[in-house]
Amino acid sequence: MRLALRGNGIVEWLALRVGLVPTPAGEAWGGLALAGVLIAAARLGLTDRLAAGPATAEELAAELGLEPEATRLLLDCLRSIGHVTSRSGRYGLSRRSRRWLDPASRLSVARFVESNGDYWDWWARLPEVARSGEAVGHHQAPPDDPYWRRYITGQFELARLSAAEVASKLRPPAGPGQVLDIGGGHGWYSAQLCLRNPELTATVLDLPGSARVGREIIAAAGLSERVRHREGDALTADLGGHYDLVLCFNLVHHLTPEAILALFAKVRRSLAAGGRFAVLDAFGDPAHRRVAAGNFLGMFLYLSSGARLYTPDDLHGWLDATGFGPPRRVPIRRIPGAALYITRPSGA
Repeated sequence: MRLALRGNGIVEWLALRVGLVPTPAGEAWGGLALAGVLIAAARLGLTDRLAAGPATAEELAAELGLEPEATRLLLDCLRSIGHVTSRSGRYGLSRRSRRWLDPASRLSVARFVESNGDYWDWWARLPEVARSGEAVGHHQAPPDDPYWRRYITGQFELARLSAAEVASKLRPPAGPGQVLDIGGGHGWYSAQLCLRNPELTATVLDLPGSARVGREIIAAAGLSERVRHREGDALTADLGGHYDLVLCFNLVHHLTPEAILALFAKVRRSLAAGGRFAVLDAFGDPAHRRVAAGNFLGMFLYLSSGARLYTPDDLHGWLDATGFGPPRRVPIRRIPGAALYITRPSGA
């Protein structure tokens, strides 16, 4: 049997190599199926329950109010991609996936996986967006829309993976200081900065729906007195000042070049003497247009915000045009494809 399977594998590999297999059909169908299973397992509480201990498909269906056959099929799909194990009819999270899908893990991204369910309709609208050039505009949801909780909680999970490392690279001035975190949502980058620097306080400026969830996250960490949320649109709000450090993390890729220039000019005016400006984002490399991850991210940014995956040269140009000196690039190990850029006003 083992030899037969190995032989079939060789035949399939050769068929792929010579173009006998309709790979676009498999990619279209398989991509939807993979995402659908993972998102459903997170939204139904299946992975959360498995993290608590093994169970049969029937037990899980009864506990979660699911149909038994659909539950078994979901579990077998999860097992086939390595997220679930099975022994004597009892399913559990695999060791590899426990760190990422167990909600008790500090590395869990289960809520981020769940939040990706909001993107189904966006991708379905891609032909319409391609014809009209009008993006979905995912930051336009009303403040009380449940979308904000799913979105910000998911983004918070991702930020937990890198925030401590990012905070260690920023090194704000010693002593009392003020941080402005533009579009900071969950506020976790500011929280880590304040934990590392006892005399630092931070203001997180973000849209009402985002700020509402961010306040809860900061309150749960016991940091509400040092990290405060202020509701407002970064593009129209008065930033105030004078800040020792301004953060602009994962926001540039949502904005047009004109909006970025206007925002950076406001940041320049809001800084205290000796203050610094830090930009963290994913930036593309035009020389590597064949890299799938960058291309698909660029497509997603255009679809969701009407923006694009900008380059480091774009960033340098905007900073120079708004009175900042050349930025220092700091790679972040926990965020592949992204980098932190730190700069000061020219002549400072």
